[in-house]
Amino acid sequence: MAEPNKTSGSRKRKVRTPRQPKQKQGHLLVWITLIIIAIPCVIVGYVLLTSMEEQNQPVVGVRFDSGDLNPKIEQSQLDQIQQELSGIGGVEAVTENLKSATLRIHLNMADDAGRDTVEAALNQARDVVNSILPFDTYFTNTENGKNYDVEIDCYNWIVDDSHPADGQIYFKLTKTGAGSEVVDVITEAKDPDLVSEIVRE
Repeated sequence: MAEPNKTSGSRKRKVRTPRQPKQKQGHLLVWITLIIIAIPCVIVGYVLLTSMEEQNQPVVGVRFDSGDLNPKIEQSQLDQIQQELSGIGGVEAVTENLKSATLRIHLNMADDAGRDTVEAALNQARDVVNSILPFDTYFTNTENGKNYDVEIDCYNWIVDDSHPADGQIYFKLTKTGAGSEVVDVITEAKDPDLVSEIVRE
């Protein structure tokens, strides 16, 4: 008698399990895309908002180290300079400010002040400033650091509708911490021959 085929009888039928539906990844991709787009948008928006808030303010950097501007100019010294400059003959108004480490002084003389009067007033103003704030101490750089600059402007008028350019007399003294004193006559050409050539052309 023939042996039954074991293999045929022992075969087990594979039971088919229902396929699991694949998870849709559409929502995940949408969220990832939105996040990728949102990051640069937030950064750009932040930059724009902070720029708009600070648009009326100057950009202030740090120009000076700890050893610079030593000794410091005090307000009491500026008040003393203002008072003494107001006593110079022919001076109608004195304005001064100390911004960006530059002391700027403007002497507005009487309209009828001549060249010699304006020049003399400038020299007096220079002596007043030097007596209160010595140039070698306050307006000259040292090995340890940088110091202030100074500008002194002296003029009979500022050009406007009622004050023509003809007849204006304007002297300017400048002293930087790294340089020497320079006096310029703003209303006079340094090279009259060059000016005449330009005007002729």
